[in-house]
Formats: sequence, C-alpha cells, structure tokens
Amino acid sequence: MYLQIFVSSFIVFLTLFFLFKKSHLLNDNVEISKHKKLVFSKSSPIIIGGIYLLIIIFFYFPDHLLKLKIIGLLILSLGLFSDKNVISNPTIRFIIQIIILFSFVLIEDLYIKSVSVQILDDLLSNHIFNIFFTVFCFAILINGSNFLDGLNILTSGYFLLVLIFLIFLNSQFDIRFDYIDEVKILIIALSIFVFFNLFGYCYLGDGGVYLLSTIIGFILINLFNSNIYISPYFIVLLLWYPAFENLFSLTRRLYLKTKVSNPDKLHLHQLIYRYFILKKTFNKKILNSFTSLIILIYNLLIFSISIKYFSHTKTLLALIILNLIVYILLYNFLSKKFVSKK
Repeated sequence: MYLQIFVSSFIVFLTLFFLFKKSHLLNDNVEISKHKKLVFSKSSPIIIGGIYLLIIIFFYFPDHLLKLKIIGLLILSLGLFSDKNVISNPTIRFIIQIIILFSFVLIEDLYIKSVSVQILDDLLSNHIFNIFFTVFCFAILINGSNFLDGLNILTSGYFLLVLIFLIFLNSQFDIRFDYIDEVKILIIALSIFVFFNLFGYCYLGDGGVYLLSTIIGFILINLFNSNIYISPYFIVLLLWYPAFENLFSLTRRLYLKTKVSNPDKLHLHQLIYRYFILKKTFNKKILNSFTSLIILIYNLLIFSISIKYFSHTKTLLALIILNLIVYILLYNFLSKKFVSKK
C-alpha cells in the first residue's frame, strides 16, 4: 500500500511540477515575498507544495475526514491568493484566516482539554473560551510556520521531523493514535517534496504552509486529547519553533514600533544565513539549505530527548525553556551584527 502511495505521489508531484513550470501560473513573485527575498533565488521557484499535498490528502485520506479536506481546500486557497497577491492586504487576509479557523474548530468540535496551568484550565472548561483559545493556537502555528518558509526545507523539513517522531512515539509506547495512517501518508508525500525543496526547485508558499500546519495542528490536538499520559508540553515542544518565532517576531516589531504586518528580514533563520554569508562558509545556494539543516539538526536532538519524557511535564518545560534561552541568546548575538543592516 505505502509503495503504491509513494509511486503515485511521485507521479503527481512531477506532473504538477512540469505543468506549472511550463505555464508559469504558480511561479513565486519575489518582489511580493519581500520577507523571503534575502534567500530566494532569481529563478522564480514554483509554489506547488500546497496543491500537491492537498491532492494526496483528498485521494488517500479516508472519506470520514471530508470536513478536514474541505477546510484544507479553503485554507490552501487563501494562501494561494496571498502567494499571487490577489489578497494583498494582510489584515483582510488574517480576518479571512480567522473565519476559516473558527469554522474548522466548530465543525470538527476541536478543543484543547488542558494546558496544565490551573488558571488557564479553569478558563478552558468554558466552551466559548476554549473555542477562542484553540483558534488562537492554530493562528500562532500557521503564521509562525509561514515566517519560517524562507529557506529551503526549513518549514517542510521541520514538519517532516514532527511527523516522523509521532511514528516513533506510536511504535515505542502504548498510546491511542487514531490518525497514524494519515501521518504515514503525509510522511511519504512530504518526503518527496522535501527532496525537491532541498535544491530550491519548488516551495510550499503561503498556501502550502497554511494547509500543512492546519493538518498537523489537527492531528496533534486529537493525539493529545486521546491520551491522558501525554503532557501538553510535549505538543508545545514539538511546535515550539514556529510558535515562538511568531510570538517573538510580533513582540520584536511592537518593541521597535514597526508595523506588525510589515515583513522584514530579521527572523532568526535569516540572521543565521546572513552570518554564514559573512563568514563565506559556502556559496549562497548551498548555504540556503545548509542553514536549514543546522536548525533542523538542533531540533532533531531536542525531539530525541523529549520523546522519552512525553508524559513528564517538568522535564518538557525545562526543554522548552532551554530552547527559548538558546533562541534569545543566539538572536541577541546575531542582531548586533545585522539589525541595523536591513
């Protein structure tokens, strides 16, 4: 079965790649993607990741996930409109995104049962508050993931790591995992995309990031709610990087009194990339993927530690704090070199 999925996914990907490469319908506009301009090549890469993944999801995910597929189509469409500058106003785009997420949470009856903080848990017992909080978490994940989509394989590779560790968790521990088959399908499809993304032939774009982060958020919420022994901080740790990238970037822009919706080139992965350029480590094309690999290896080590302590809240919280300290210290070091060189 999985060999068949791999072969068919590969064929679908190549078909889309050559179709859109020839038609130029989904070539990325580098002038529009200003926050990615630092690391994108001038060859106008093809943003087919979202359409490719949605086709695989529609074809191989079971029929009872039809509502998830429809939401996936809506959130992908919003991202594609953003990619092609059809919806250029970030405020309007965010409002539409929130409307889709509210619909998603209500239709799927999604909720976060606990965060292991008594005050928040008391609030989460209120259904209305829980809906708003769940939508907030999805929005943080989606937009944070989009911030990361400026280097080859950074977003796609990060989510591939998350999915692989979910497989490992399921194989090593006695947990209930209703969507294990869907995770395996995503790993196969995403692995093909990551290979081509590694060399800069294609990108997720806003559409692909919106879709992928929404699906993974859905899977992780259901995994957490189905297992009383999984700490909420295990889920937080798996998603710490895109979530904190979002929160840190918003805080930074507010502190610097710049417009929150204005893109910039001051995200951590961009500063790391510019540092390697300054040191003339490799040429720019190699450094694009090399920077992502360094970040992914760090997260691979953190995930490897966390998998043994998926139910140990204090240990997981310590790892999260460690990540935040490493992020802030590294950002502080790099920003002194580049923050004035926009």
